[in-house]
Amino acid sequence: MSILRCTPGAQWLASTLLLADCQRPHAVPAEPPPESVQVETIEVSQQPMPQALALTGTLRGRQQAELAANATGRVQKTFVERGTEVRQGDLLATLDVRSARFTATEAQANEALARAQAETAVRECARYQKLVEHGAVSPAEFDRMSDACRTSPFSVEAAQARSQVAAIAVGDGSIRAPFAGVITARYVEPGEYLHADNRVVSVVALDPLKLELTVPEANLAALKVGGGLSFTVPAYPTRHFSGTVRYVGAAVRETTRDLVAEAIVDNPDHALRPGMFATVSLFTGDATVPALPSSALINQDGIAHVFVVVNKRIEERVVQIGEARGDLVAMVRGVTPGDHVVNNPSPTLRNGQPTN
Repeated sequence: MSILRCTPGAQWLASTLLLADCQRPHAVPAEPPPESVQVETIEVSQQPMPQALALTGTLRGRQQAELAANATGRVQKTFVERGTEVRQGDLLATLDVRSARFTATEAQANEALARAQAETAVRECARYQKLVEHGAVSPAEFDRMSDACRTSPFSVEAAQARSQVAAIAVGDGSIRAPFAGVITARYVEPGEYLHADNRVVSVVALDPLKLELTVPEANLAALKVGGGLSFTVPAYPTRHFSGTVRYVGAAVRETTRDLVAEAIVDNPDHALRPGMFATVSLFTGDATVPALPSSALINQDGIAHVFVVVNKRIEERVVQIGEARGDLVAMVRGVTPGDHVVNNPSPTLRNGQPTN
C-alpha cells in the first residue's frame, strides 16, 4: 500500500482551491417576468367641461339669533340643551311672571273702567244737549261736559294700550323658538333672575345655509347672481356640495381688495354646520379640455391616479382633475388627448405590467 504525502506547496494549493470554491457566488434564480394583463382602455378626448374659479368661504346659518328674555323674572324651567332640534314656536324656557300677571289684571280692570266712564260720558252729553236747548244748564256747564265726551275715548285707548303691554309682559315669560333650527348654546339655568336684555339661548337654522365667499377684485367679472358653485369641507373631503349665488356685495373692501358674496346651500341631511370652512369652485363657463369618465380614476389618500397604456405596458400617473359634468371629469394635468387610459382598473394592476 502506498501513502500519498502532500508537500507544503501542495497543501497551500488545495486550501486555495477549496476557499475559492466556497467564495464562488451561487446563481440566483431569475424572477419570472410579470404576467401580461388584459385591460379595457378608453381614449382621452376633448370635451366641453365647466370651468371654475378657486375660492374659499365660510358657512353661516341663514337664520341665527341669540334670544333675549325680553322680560324680568326668575327662570322656572328650561326645555332644551345644546344640539336640541326645535320647530318654530317650540317652548324653550319659562320665567316666573306672577307679578306681570297681577299687573295685567289691574290693567284690564282699568281698561274696563275707562270704557264704562266713556259710555257714561256719551249718555251725559246727549242729556246735556237737550237741557241746554231748553235753557236748563248754562253754556259753560255744557262745554265742560262736551270736553269730557271728547276726551273719554282717549282715556279708553290709553287704558287699552297699558293692558296690551301688560299682556305682552306675561307672554314674554314663555320664551319660544322664532324659527325652526338647532340650539347652539343655552345660557341660563333654573333659578337665575333675568332682566329683559339677558341672553337665554342661541338658535340657528341648518337648512338652508349661507356660504360667505370672498372674491378678489380681479375676478369680479366671473361673479353673477344665480351662478352655480360647488365646494368641499374638511369633514367630508370626498363629498361635493352645491349652491347658488344669491347676494353680491355692493362695494369692494378697500383693506383687502375683495368683495363679499353669499350663496344659498341646501342642507337637508344637516351634514353641514355653520362655521365650517369651504373650498369653493365658482363656475365661470365652459371650455373644451381633456376629459375622462370617473370610472377610470383611482383615489388614493385624496390624490387621483390613472393607468395609461404606453407601448403595451401599464404606466401609472398622478393626475390633477378639474370640474365634473355627469360622469365625465376634466383632466387639468397628467394626460393628453389621445392617451389610452385603463377603464375600471383592477386593484391588482401595477405600474410596468405588460398588456396583451
